[in-house]
Amino acid sequence: MLPFSLKTKMTITISLLIAVLLSVLAISTQTYFVGQLKQLLYTQQFNMVSAIADQIDDKILSSQTELVATAGTLSKEAVRDPVALKSFFDERPDTLAMFDNGLFLFSREGLFISGNPMETTLLGRTFLQRDYLKNTLATGKPQISEPFISAQPHHHPIIMFTAPIFGNDGKVSAVLAGSIDLTKNNFLTRIGSVVLGEEGYLYLYNKDRTMIVHPDHRRIFRKDVPVGANVLYDRAIAGFEGTGETVNSRKLQVISSFKRLKSTGWILASNFPQKEAYSPIHKARAYVLFALAVILLISVLVVWLSMKFLTAPLIAFTEQIRGMTQQKEAAQPIGANTGDEIAVLRHAFDQLLKELIAQKSELKSQLDFSRILIDIIPIPVYYKDTFGRYLGCNQAFLDFNGITRDELLGKTVHDVVPSDLADQYHRSDEELLRAGGVQVFEAKAVNGRLTQRDITFFKTTFPASDGSRGGILGAMLDITEHKQAEEALQTQKEFAESLVMNSTVPTFVLDHRHRVIIWNSALEALTGIKADDVLGLENLWKIFYETERPLLADLIIDEALDDLSKHYGHYQQSPLISGGIQAEGWYRDPSGEGHYITISAAPIRDRNGILVGALQVMEDITERKQAQDAHEKTRRQLQLILDAAGEGINGVDTQGKITFVNPAAADMVGWTQEELLGQNQHALMHHSREDGSNFPVQECAIAAACHEGRPYKSEELFWRKDGTSFYVECNCSPLREDGQLVGAVIIYKDMTERRLAEEQLLKLSQAVMQSPVSIMITDTLGNIEFVNPRFTHVTGYEADEVIGRNPKLLQSGKTSPELYQGLWNTITSGRVWTGELYNRYKSGATHWEHATISPIRNSAGTISHFMAFMESISERKKLEEQLRQAQKMEAVGQLAGGVAHDFNNILTVIMGFGQLLQHSLPAGDPMLESMEQILDAADRATHLTRSLLAFSRKQVMLLHQVELSDLARKHAKFLVRIIGEDVTLKTYFCEEKLMVMADSGQIEQVLMNLATNARDAMPGGGELIIKTEAVQLDKAFHRLHGYGMPGRYALITVTDTGTGMDPETQQKIFEPFFTTKLPGRGTGLGLSIVYGIIKQHGGYVTIFSQRGFGTTFSIYLPLNVEKTQMVEQAATFVPRGGNETILVVEDDAAVGRLVESVLKRYGYDVILAGSGEEALEIYQSRSHDICLALLDVIMPKMNGKELCEKLRERSPQLKVLFLSGYTADLIQDKGIAMDGIDLIRKPAKPLELARKVREMLDAQ
Repeated sequence: MLPFSLKTKMTITISLLIAVLLSVLAISTQTYFVGQLKQLLYTQQFNMVSAIADQIDDKILSSQTELVATAGTLSKEAVRDPVALKSFFDERPDTLAMFDNGLFLFSREGLFISGNPMETTLLGRTFLQRDYLKNTLATGKPQISEPFISAQPHHHPIIMFTAPIFGNDGKVSAVLAGSIDLTKNNFLTRIGSVVLGEEGYLYLYNKDRTMIVHPDHRRIFRKDVPVGANVLYDRAIAGFEGTGETVNSRKLQVISSFKRLKSTGWILASNFPQKEAYSPIHKARAYVLFALAVILLISVLVVWLSMKFLTAPLIAFTEQIRGMTQQKEAAQPIGANTGDEIAVLRHAFDQLLKELIAQKSELKSQLDFSRILIDIIPIPVYYKDTFGRYLGCNQAFLDFNGITRDELLGKTVHDVVPSDLADQYHRSDEELLRAGGVQVFEAKAVNGRLTQRDITFFKTTFPASDGSRGGILGAMLDITEHKQAEEALQTQKEFAESLVMNSTVPTFVLDHRHRVIIWNSALEALTGIKADDVLGLENLWKIFYETERPLLADLIIDEALDDLSKHYGHYQQSPLISGGIQAEGWYRDPSGEGHYITISAAPIRDRNGILVGALQVMEDITERKQAQDAHEKTRRQLQLILDAAGEGINGVDTQGKITFVNPAAADMVGWTQEELLGQNQHALMHHSREDGSNFPVQECAIAAACHEGRPYKSEELFWRKDGTSFYVECNCSPLREDGQLVGAVIIYKDMTERRLAEEQLLKLSQAVMQSPVSIMITDTLGNIEFVNPRFTHVTGYEADEVIGRNPKLLQSGKTSPELYQGLWNTITSGRVWTGELYNRYKSGATHWEHATISPIRNSAGTISHFMAFMESISERKKLEEQLRQAQKMEAVGQLAGGVAHDFNNILTVIMGFGQLLQHSLPAGDPMLESMEQILDAADRATHLTRSLLAFSRKQVMLLHQVELSDLARKHAKFLVRIIGEDVTLKTYFCEEKLMVMADSGQIEQVLMNLATNARDAMPGGGELIIKTEAVQLDKAFHRLHGYGMPGRYALITVTDTGTGMDPETQQKIFEPFFTTKLPGRGTGLGLSIVYGIIKQHGGYVTIFSQRGFGTTFSIYLPLNVEKTQMVEQAATFVPRGGNETILVVEDDAAVGRLVESVLKRYGYDVILAGSGEEALEIYQSRSHDICLALLDVIMPKMNGKELCEKLRERSPQLKVLFLSGYTADLIQDKGIAMDGIDLIRKPAKPLELARKVREMLDAQ
């Protein structure tokens, strides 16, 4: 094959380069835009499906809301009236239009009552088997059904919406239902008519794969997409939301989007054929390929023409050079004047010819210099001809071989060195002369002292005058010491690598660039990854962790030890290796199995101390960790037994040092458990004999038994921390692990009391006998073997009455059998059971007990007995019941307070507009009397809201200092008229001044309610006694009742001689709506209001009553000895008007219009806003005009407090008046009590409102 010319090579090279670059650019651009286009398609399609899903949710919720609202208009009387029902359904065309399959009414028994259209064939038929009806009746909440086949004659698939209708008893009395036909044109079925592009479509299905809406009506209400037919379809059922490529059940490749409806959980999906979606991509790819081919052809042509032009002068110059080399005479200058780089080349070549002659003259002098230079080189250097004869050498070569220059010159290697070495050297010379170049090799050599040395030979040829190889030039480097050191180092390295690679501990090594250089076989076994797959890798975190994080070795290489706490919960500095770190953590191998490993990593440094890598060692301690966890669990269980035991129990090691101690032991000797741990038991508590003389440890039988591992039992003298001594019955048992003696357990009982008691007490533990809790021990069958005195005291059973019997005799019959079965399963499995039991005393009374039952194991480790610790918790249960009662009162109170607050808004409008209308009527107008009746009724309603607020403890109170006895004395005259003539009122007032902070009207309300209740409890007459006195509450009161802060209180008691109450009634007496009166005789709120008022005053109320002996209510109010002024003083001046601008913010439109009318009547300019957001917009534009802001406290979104803060940010001096039924204290708690802010209570009369506004505007 002919060689290519430079022009052809350059043309091909540049053309190929252009082709490759263009191809890469085209492919990259196309790949990027294809990816972006796909992402755009996915996003747009999912956004469209999400928007449609939201619209469907809105439609479904609005339909359900409409149905619930419609159900709310259907009275309970109409439900039983067929004529009224027909009128009800006929008057709702809008609702019928929304539910195109009709409206239906079902009774609470599930019977079809009525509907529109009226299906006479369904009348009286029960539909209780339908889930939608069953769930509505069960939960009392609206329901939306899954699709089902209608029972109507058309038998279409439908969806049913339901709304409950409640009766007076609060239970569901009927169910109104509306249905949508999935075959008709409605907001659901219209989904199927949506077309995406040319062939795309939407469909709707539920989680049980039933098709609800589909363009193909034949598929509606069918489950024709089997599991696995459409992967994304299945994933959407499992919870997936988004867009992806898939193959649908009809084997069509589509782009599918899925969105779950929030209201029903149904799944809205769209299918868009990939062929249609990606058609622009296919067209773009064809255009790119065609353009690429055209550009490539043009590039080849342009490059070829350019190279032809550029290389023409160079070709001519080359031909001229070739002619010169064929001439034998002296070279002549070259003539090639092209004016470019080739001309420069010609000039340089001529100059080279001139310098060549001059260089020859210097060659000889340089050769002489080279000989001198070679001779002074300290390593042996020689040169010889092509026949192997030495032509010369330096002095170092002569010294090495131990010969003179004359003995060497003209000789061959065979004359100088041993024959075996000479043959090797000669062969290498021949090879060098034949191949040329440079030859470097290691070989043996024998010096003049006949010592064998390791030599590195460096040899090359030198040219003869005719250019051929004229001989060999060589140098010898003695590397004997270096090689010995290398061999030692290599041996050490191989040993270290072998040690790491064959270690049973998983180990790897990283270099300073975090690349793996060693991965041993143990690590292959742990991770399942071969060394060949990881050597050279950098990102090792992918093997050990699911998310990116550094390994311990990485942190050491990066010297980022401050980050250890971010990645490892347990770590410490290595105590043995400087810079080493030890940590622990979980690792999950590729098979999913978890391993708990210890990790040790250390830096690797070179001889200069520079970090070159890191070594990481991992040990799988999963079994050890599990064993430790199990051991810890067992230790905790044993610790419970130790803590419960009455005997002193110490654990000691083989050196006699205490390793564990139970509380009983610490109590016996007087040291704390922390002080005892680590101390030598003999030196601490067994150091002296009874006479005070020293007791050497060598003579101590306990220490000998512990050291020798043999059991020991005797009576010993122990010493306490305070220096006193006591005798103990000591039992020493050895502790062994895997057959190895590790210490002993020493159990000892205080013999001080036992030695003085009778012999029979030796079988009982003093700690058990004096335990404050009941203790019972049974055998493994549950038969009682022992009970302590506390048990007999609590239960009433003597020991001989229960020993030998089963604990079932204590059962009350009110604890579930499952609890007892779980108890038995727990303790028989060796675990401790803790729980609560409802047991019975011998007397028959029942009580709650907290029990802890644990197994007792014998020396063989098997369960021999069970021990139960039982403590009465009846008092705690009583306190818990009181807490639940208080929480229930609080919940109902909040409801009442909310109702009263909203009712105040209504009363504000009624009273305000009523008074405005009253003032506008002329004197003598017959409507004035009607208006007075309206205002009187509104005023009575105001008292009702005050009662509700008092009950909820949110009433606006006017607290001032009052004398309680004086208040009761004055109000007693009014109470006489309430209780009637057949009830005698007796009063006993304290002489001491009982000053309390109270709202007089509220305290009078309390007395009136209590007096009314007392009157009703004495239908045949009796006595009502009211008494006041000062008392001191202490801790005894708190223990008795479960509440009460210590201090001095004013006590007022109200006692009647009526029928009294049983304990069950007393527990419920303060509950809202609880009453013992006949229907129509009471609301059940009287005593709840009393409770609320007293609690709001920071006081307490108690009750004492016995059936047939009357009832006493005791009210405690904190005494106040300081002189205080009234919080509020009524203003008496007649308000005047003004022309200031006032911003009124009230979310209740009626209240807002009232305030606007009142203020405009007094000449003010009023700006009305319905929300905080609207008020801010108004204030932004008219802040300079507004002098006062009148705000409602409770508003949606932005409440009065938030609005006030934002207005004050813009104008700190703006005056703000709040209009609310909440107390001033509540306003202060919300953080809005500050200068320039005041409160007026609802319902506010127009005169009061105008007076307060003028007062605020005139204030400085």
